[in-house]
Formats: sequence, structure tokens, C-alpha cells
Amino acid sequence: MSLEQREHPRAFINIPSDFRIFAVKSFSQVPNPQITIIGAGAAGLIAALELEKAGHSPLLLEATDRVGGRLKTDVVDGFLLDRGFQVLLTDYPEVKRYLDLDALGVKTFRPGGHVHTRQMHFRFADPLREPAQIIRSTLSPVGTLSDKIKLARLGFNLRTHSVEDCFKGYTEKTTIDYLWSLGFSEQIVDRFFRPFFGGIFLEQELRTPAAMFRFIFKMFGSGGAGLPAGGVEDIPKQLASRLKSTEIRCNTSVAEIDEQTVVLADGTRIDSSGGIIIACPPAKLMPRLAGAEVTWKSTTNLYFYSNRRLKENRLINLVSDPTSLINTFAVLDEVANGYKLTQQGGSLISVTLRENITRDSQIGQAEQDLLRHSQLPNDSLRFLARYDIAQALPELSPVAYRRDATHTRIAGRVFLAGDHQLNGSLDAAMRSGRLAAEGLLRV
Repeated sequence: MSLEQREHPRAFINIPSDFRIFAVKSFSQVPNPQITIIGAGAAGLIAALELEKAGHSPLLLEATDRVGGRLKTDVVDGFLLDRGFQVLLTDYPEVKRYLDLDALGVKTFRPGGHVHTRQMHFRFADPLREPAQIIRSTLSPVGTLSDKIKLARLGFNLRTHSVEDCFKGYTEKTTIDYLWSLGFSEQIVDRFFRPFFGGIFLEQELRTPAAMFRFIFKMFGSGGAGLPAGGVEDIPKQLASRLKSTEIRCNTSVAEIDEQTVVLADGTRIDSSGGIIIACPPAKLMPRLAGAEVTWKSTTNLYFYSNRRLKENRLINLVSDPTSLINTFAVLDEVANGYKLTQQGGSLISVTLRENITRDSQIGQAEQDLLRHSQLPNDSLRFLARYDIAQALPELSPVAYRRDATHTRIAGRVFLAGDHQLNGSLDAAMRSGRLAAEGLLRV
């Protein structure tokens, strides 16, 4: 047991690679359900909702102890800790279709950022969203004046384009090549694009397809990036609460799919002649897909409590310092005060690292980096938890916004769902569940 584990025996959390885990709701049993959905993340929940609308009562199987997939929140020492720094983009089309943001109590970060380099730190805001900040933004050293004009022009242009237009012709070109083609300088690439979008894409080289950059940039420009009052797990909880005739079975592992039958790990065979939706990586369930395994990006997320208040004015901190382990950090309770369950002062800080750490001693190094960037006193931080997330985002190229509803049909009445079918986003996960259900209803 490491030093951190001895000192914080309940806080060291190592997320397993299969990564879905709390039973939210059970419904009256359906002895022989016609349709079975495997995986109760966002894709599986949306598929169940769409099938219910069509009059079906599907069976939803989840291997872990609660619904949600990668959208999980833990309670540690009186704090809400999301498994990974995750923000909800309020303008995602599928989010607007399915979620009640008012009921979730979503509070948003300010558009902009607080940049930390080795020599300086400075704040900037989006002048298109906050016109009062236009002078500060113009004078900030985040980039050259030409960069800022190009950035404003890009934001305006993407606002006038549809979401589909963000993808057309850009699904294979990398983000970094796209930025160079627009004439951005190395200064703004290193101080803004790499830390900000590198944190979103979980890779610093910005090799993610430019279509994803254009899509996410548009979403940040037209909507907000927020946190639900009760943590990101409130998103799947809200979806699950709307299911009326679906039976959810948690702690139920599937071993394989045999034609129209789902075979559980305990040998139980479930007739699924009405159809099967696989809302999880499918290769282990269908051996003939063994060559189509999903490649995943991973990340390490740390949480600290500061007994001194860190005032960031609801901005995300972007670290452009090659000597630092940190990529971004944010004060969560400044945005959504419900992340602190008690009335203690101070701040709850979520830290996302540039790369996965391999030694426990690196937690101490990250703490020192955080003290340096935040200018907090040396005795102000207390380590809360570490999350090593093996399956944080699917690594995809090319990417897609939508496909025909029958595109993910792999055999008979078997369909695939999950963000790995389209692109790495909550929007894609939800859309893939809807399209899989629509495809199944067509055949």
C-alpha cells in the first residue's frame, strides 16, 4: 500500500478498464423481454427511452452496480467528485433533446480562461460573449492581435454554420494542421489551443480530427460549459428516472451473444428475438468482431481541497508550462456550490494531468505545481482522491456526426451504440443510442 493509500485509505480510487459502475432503479420484471440492451450508459439509456416511446419494454443489462457509464460521481469526505473533469455542453443537440437542464441545476463556467506559463499568468474572456472584456482580451498575451482577430472570425463563422457543416470535409484532417492552415501563431497554439482542447481531447498533439475541434468550438461559442448541481451522475439518473416499462438489471455481466440470445456470465440465456442493442464495446461479446476493438484514451484526474479560498471567477485554468504535470485545473464549487456538501470554507479543486502518472510520488509533484500556479500558501492543500481512467474517450479517426440508423446493424436484429460509433462526446453517445433504437425499429 502506497503512502497516499495509508494516509487516505478511502480516497485512492483506481478505475478499472471496464469502467461502468450503483443501482439507480429497478422496475417490475419482464419474464421474457423481446429486446435486450447491453450497457446502461448514456447510449443504452437513450435507446431504452426511444424503444419505450414505440411501445416496447426492453431489458437493460449493466455489468456494474449503477447506471451511467463514464458519467459517475462519488462522495468523498463531504465533496462531490466526478470521475474525471467533465463539463456538460448545454448546446449539444442531443442534450437539448433529452435533458432538463433546469432540473439538473446546471451552472456554467465563464467563457474564457486563466492561462499559466512559466513566466506569467493572465486571464482572458470571449469578447463575443462578454463585450465588456474586449479591452482585456485585446491586450492579453494569449496570442497576437492577428490571432485574436482570426479567433473571433472563426467563432463567428462557425456560429453561422450548421453542426453538420462542422464535420463536412474535416473528418480526417487533424486539428493542429487545421489551426496552422488558418494562420494561427505558435504562441496562441501553445497558450490556448493545446491546454484547452488538449484537455478536451486528452492528447496534447492535437491530432484529433478537425471536425471535432470545429464542433466543440461551435458548442462553446453558442452555449455554456456547465456542471449539474449534484454532479455529472445526475445526467444518467435523470434519464433513468424517465423509464417506465424498462427493467434495469445492474451487476449483470454478459458473456456473449449467440444469434438471438444473450448469454450471461452465470450461464443464463435470455431470449432476445426482438433485437439486441450493444451499448458498450462489442468485441468481447461477439468474437467475430475481435479485430474491431475500440482504442481508448486515458487520463489521470486529481482532487484537492484548499483551506484558502481560490478565486478564479468561474474560469478554467489552462497550464502552458512544459515543466508542470498539470494541463488544466478548476475550482468546482465556485461554479456549482453543491460540490461541497458541507458549509466549510475553502475551495474544491479538480486537476487534470497532461499524462497518466506512474508513481505515487507524482501526486506530490502535481500538488507543488498546483501551489505554484495558484499562488496558494504551502500548507493550504489536502489531497482528496486520484482517478486513473483507462477508458476516458474513444480514439477515432475519421469521426462522424450522424449516420443512417441502420449503419450500426451488424447482424439480423443486432445493433451497436456508443460514442465510439460516431465521435468522443456525450452528444454522440446519446445520438448513437437513438439511432440504434430507430434502426432496430425499422427492421
